[in-house]
Amino acid sequence: MVLYLEPVDSTTPLIIYLSVYTVYETDYSFSITNQGNRYRYSLGSLSTQPGTLALVNSVRLRLPTIDYDSAAFTTSTTFTAIYPQYDINPLWPVSARFIDSTSFNYLNILQPPLNTFKPKSFQVAFILSVGGDFIENYSTILESSLQFLGTIFDENNNPIDLTINFKEKNLECNNTEFEKVLGLIEKTETTLFNVSDIDELNNYRYSLDSLTISDAWIGCSNKALSLLHMETVAKNISTKYCSHFVTDPEYKTDPCCSELARYYQCCNPSIVLKNVTQFISVNKSLVSEQCSSQECTSSVLSDYGSSLTGIDDCAVPSIEPKKLELTSITVLRDCKSKLVSPFCSNDTDCNGYGNGECNLYSRTCIPDFDTIDFEYVKCVLLHLSPGTLFSLLEGSTTVNDDVVTKVFNNHIREDCIGHNYIKDRSTFIWSPGFQVDDCYAVQHQECIDESCITYHDTCIESIYAHWDFRLVSHVDNCTDWGICPYLSCKDNTYTENGIEESCEDACVLKDFCGVCTNEDTQCHVATEFTDQTSCQTQNQICLLPNGEYDLTATSESNCNSKGKCSVPCGYECSSSLANNQDDYCAILQTGMNSTNCAALDNPVGTTEWSTEANVCILKSATDEQQCTATGTNYTWIDCSTKLEGECSGPLNNVKLCSLKPIECQTEQECLTAAGTCSDDFYFSSLANNHYPVGLGRCVFPHDNYQYLISCKESEQQDSPNGCYSINPMVLTQIDCEDDGGVWWTPARNQSSCTLQMGCKILESYETNLPYNFHFNEMNQETCEACIDSFNKWTNKFQWEAATWLPGVYKPIVWNTAKSFIPNENRDVFNYQLFYKSVTKAAKAQVADLFRSEAYCRMERLQSNLNSITCSCSGKGGSQCFTASTPLLGQTKPCAGVNSSFSFDYGKIEFSNDSISQSCQSLSISQISREIYTSAQKESLASNFVSYKKADKYGVKNSNDAIIGTLLGDGIMIKSQDGINEATICLTISGTNNSKYPIYDFAIQINDGSYDIESKTPNPIQSSKVFTQISEDSVTAGKDEVLMLCSIVTIEGGNPIYFPINRMDEWEDERKQAFDSTSKALMYTLATFFLVVALWGGFELCLIAIARYKQRNISIKRKFQLTHLLIGVVTLFITIRAIYFFIMPSGNLSDSPIIDYILVVLPTFIYFTAFNILLVLWYVIVFLVLKKNKSADNLTNRLFTIVFVINAFLYLLFIAIVLVFQYTKSNPTNDCGSRIIIPIESSTPQRVVSIVYAVIQALISLIMGAAFIYLGGRLFIVMRSTNIKVGSKSNHQRKIFILSFVCSIGFLLHCAFVLILVAGNVNSMVFSFIGLIITEIIPACSILFCFDQRAKNNVADTASGTTRGSSRGGSKREKGTRLSTMVSDSRQNSINTNSNSPSEYSNNDFESPNNSSVNTPTSNDD
Repeated sequence: MVLYLEPVDSTTPLIIYLSVYTVYETDYSFSITNQGNRYRYSLGSLSTQPGTLALVNSVRLRLPTIDYDSAAFTTSTTFTAIYPQYDINPLWPVSARFIDSTSFNYLNILQPPLNTFKPKSFQVAFILSVGGDFIENYSTILESSLQFLGTIFDENNNPIDLTINFKEKNLECNNTEFEKVLGLIEKTETTLFNVSDIDELNNYRYSLDSLTISDAWIGCSNKALSLLHMETVAKNISTKYCSHFVTDPEYKTDPCCSELARYYQCCNPSIVLKNVTQFISVNKSLVSEQCSSQECTSSVLSDYGSSLTGIDDCAVPSIEPKKLELTSITVLRDCKSKLVSPFCSNDTDCNGYGNGECNLYSRTCIPDFDTIDFEYVKCVLLHLSPGTLFSLLEGSTTVNDDVVTKVFNNHIREDCIGHNYIKDRSTFIWSPGFQVDDCYAVQHQECIDESCITYHDTCIESIYAHWDFRLVSHVDNCTDWGICPYLSCKDNTYTENGIEESCEDACVLKDFCGVCTNEDTQCHVATEFTDQTSCQTQNQICLLPNGEYDLTATSESNCNSKGKCSVPCGYECSSSLANNQDDYCAILQTGMNSTNCAALDNPVGTTEWSTEANVCILKSATDEQQCTATGTNYTWIDCSTKLEGECSGPLNNVKLCSLKPIECQTEQECLTAAGTCSDDFYFSSLANNHYPVGLGRCVFPHDNYQYLISCKESEQQDSPNGCYSINPMVLTQIDCEDDGGVWWTPARNQSSCTLQMGCKILESYETNLPYNFHFNEMNQETCEACIDSFNKWTNKFQWEAATWLPGVYKPIVWNTAKSFIPNENRDVFNYQLFYKSVTKAAKAQVADLFRSEAYCRMERLQSNLNSITCSCSGKGGSQCFTASTPLLGQTKPCAGVNSSFSFDYGKIEFSNDSISQSCQSLSISQISREIYTSAQKESLASNFVSYKKADKYGVKNSNDAIIGTLLGDGIMIKSQDGINEATICLTISGTNNSKYPIYDFAIQINDGSYDIESKTPNPIQSSKVFTQISEDSVTAGKDEVLMLCSIVTIEGGNPIYFPINRMDEWEDERKQAFDSTSKALMYTLATFFLVVALWGGFELCLIAIARYKQRNISIKRKFQLTHLLIGVVTLFITIRAIYFFIMPSGNLSDSPIIDYILVVLPTFIYFTAFNILLVLWYVIVFLVLKKNKSADNLTNRLFTIVFVINAFLYLLFIAIVLVFQYTKSNPTNDCGSRIIIPIESSTPQRVVSIVYAVIQALISLIMGAAFIYLGGRLFIVMRSTNIKVGSKSNHQRKIFILSFVCSIGFLLHCAFVLILVAGNVNSMVFSFIGLIITEIIPACSILFCFDQRAKNNVADTASGTTRGSSRGGSKREKGTRLSTMVSDSRQNSINTNSNSPSEYSNNDFESPNNSSVNTPTSNDD
């Protein structure tokens, strides 16, 4: 490292202080010099990583209360100067804050795109919060200042030494740049979703996150946010995040904030009041101003706003990946019990292990590597979770011998193996890259893979770096290692009389007398017999464990009784001297050795040096008094009086006393009293060789806080019961308790072993092998109350019962030419390789979780933000919106495993039985219920008959009847084979009601096409439906959300499931276009219309009969408009009757042609009928009565007026129909299936509908007024005319009836139409009353007043007269023009063309039966 330093100023020198602290010894040298080469280089010439490192310690962030430095990259976990780039990226290089992240390996993170150097720029990054733990507020950082420290230079070589403030700048949304970023995101996603390696996947996840903080992305995100109404509200939410700043007093006591507090307490979710930003609504006014496709953009913005508040729902809980990996590692550990060689006395005891052969020397079964390794692989495959197994076997979960053999063969590597011990192969040691004393981990050297369980100690608590899983292998010199049949070698070394040599060199070719299990095992050697002859004199030998034997056994049963226990039945304190002398006087002065001891031997025999105890003994002192009286360095040692846990010498030589085993004398004693507690390790020399074996430990609570709560570094060692000093400080329980400690001694029985309980927690240090455990100091209640943790209240130690090993009675033989048995190099199963395969398979499951998380997060934001940016900052139009169904994520449930998949509005839970075998990959997509919105078809028909309004999200049966409604959005589940059973829970926005009282789910089988809305969901009639409150409602700060759940069988293909409510008996429900009341009223109306139609038909029959009777009469009655009037009225009424008889069935709802014929056309026929009568009255009032010259040719005039008026009406009808039919609304849907644009009237249609209603009302108003005026005029004329006929009152009455009924009817019809259209009245009762008043009663008045029965009677009477005078009158009729229209009643007495008004009026109203101009007649005519 080179530092450039200058004086403070010309008079003040710069003084620096250097402190050097060495952690461990190395071969490196350390020096300081004032000679350094100074040269200038451009930051832009460096790549990102070295450029970032070059900026270390260049600036300081100054806040009012604290400063943040960047003195070193590895310690700059909050504030960092970063490499200047056009697109600022604070996540690259990976911040030191994330170096220890368990979510990804930072070393595998590749450089993200968008990393072009930006000249004349300086950039820094500050992490505001991590995982919800707040460091500083944004406003605080905005008000801070940046101080340059003079370590970087400008182009003139001047150091930059200044302080600047910050100014906030809002990034603009640039659609072109956004599309570039989006392209990179899509490219990254394509790769992300096709990788299974966890490190590679995390690299692309990291790249995605980097792209989502690019300037283009942030700018367009801000643009989208500006179009939303967001609100910050205080809500009670359940959270595990730290809700305090570091400077808050509560920070230190909150276990969710402080590591110190977390050691003693659980970080459980708690209800806290927190400010939550939530989406309220879309700012539609801004959307209409700034964006195209307002409806589509608003829909997307609504989704985007909702996604922002629910984006955290996508996150994989931090505990889930650990659970998956720990489950696999636990299987690897548990199955290693298959490797343990059981104790044995004969081959029968070894059935099921190896080749079933017992090693009589070690009394353990002989391992056959291939057989045992095969069983281990089989055990692992049988117990792995199906998901991990599916990944390991690349698509299968079937386990049989063929599969096991394949996996076994895939993990074979060459290794050097022995013959008698399964771990006599390559092993590993977990240790740092230097020699560390007093550390448990480095003593444990028989790890065969990384699932190895270590003993937790202070040395693995991130104190030492560069830990490595080091291979210990003898492949290169395999034949140098082995066993000697007749010598006891240890670590391939044989020691005799203090001289060490290799086992191979010591094991020369030799004959001996003894017993060998086979040619590859160590043998029992009877040293009493030195030649073959003496050997043959001993027929049998009683073999004991570990090479011991007994020559005195006389029988097999006698030999069996001479057996030994696998462990002692106890221990006693004894001297460490060779002669086992328990009491003596020891000279314990500093620097004492054998030479100094010999110098004190005067006279000879006074002192003696003990090589075993490494102590000088004063032999002349025979009791404690003599010993202590000799001098201060003379100590009386009496081991026999010491307790087992206090068996030691004085502190300056604690090993003068040691424990001696007390062997079990009988099998019964062995099986009842003997055994081993696993705490024995902590009292062995493997754990600490400074203590005598078995000496108690004075333990203290963990009270040292460094990285976490731990024991004191280099002073104490850790244990499940607490910390104890590395070197003995106290030797008795009394002294320990006086110091405030707890005296801990080895457990010698099962109860004292298993009663020691504690809270077992997962190791959090990266400097230990993965997924190891240790104990903290929580009590049981606190430990078991921890939520979402691996804490477990359990035994600290395990008890293993002893085994009685009886003597084995065997013939003794002379063995010849026995020599060194070397190990061999051959292909065997490699446990570490298999471990990597299994953990890789487990991480593939984790990769699936992370991939689904990334998919979920990006799917919620990416497509929505893309559409918003395109619509509001880009080209706009349909290209901005897609019709695809949003993908919620992917999951892979497996046979025999409970799992779940959650999304924003629900979840799917899979049980052990969901998958029959193997695993299945499922894709879950969202299906909006808006696709199934029920829309009323637009019609030109009058609104007096309203169809029953369909439920908005109706569910239909096979009869097209709505039998329920969709209660929320659904999901499409894409699978290959289907799922046996799963629980689907979906959020619902409605509840059941009296109309639809039953909760259920509906299924729609999708054939894979995008035409989803053309199909119909059908109820599944589930009997396993229930409701529940969403678990994350409180956690996410959301309102309480009700979910509908059901256990369903998911069919293969692409089934779609919706939550619904429905009626009970839904299968046979018929389509109901109207409710029962409306139906009853319509059938009543139809009956009324039918009766009136029959009346009209009767009248027409009378007219036909009359015409028929006059067929042979020379003077026939001419066709009269009254006949046409009756016919038109009858036609109108008949069509209405047909309409109301058909209408209740609903068969007319989908046919616009029928609509026009049966609804619109009768309205015009209705006007035609009554305008005929009005024309008649108009002619009489304005032409005849006023003697208008136009009265000549009255018949033609009359027909012309009728024709013109009705021609105008029907041309209007045709125009209205054509315009309405051919100007239908065809709305452009830019959104695809994102939103459903309802069928609405086009603007021309709406205009036509209004015009149609106005014309109806206007015509009705005019006709009502005409009936009042014309009827009134006729009534007045009738009353003022001197008519001598007796039917005057009858004429007046009928004119009054027609005038009154029709005028009231048409005026009410005007109001009726206006109320229906303007008021949007939807009442069949109102229509029923209105139709009776405005149509039925006026029609009845017409038929009543123009009753044809009376006319026919008159016609019959007049026919005779007519026949009698036909000859003489025919020519006169020809000569007249007006008398033919008015004359029969004048009895031919007047032959002139002019009549008095009174006569005309009288004759006309009395019986102008020959005339085509008639007024109502009566029976008394």
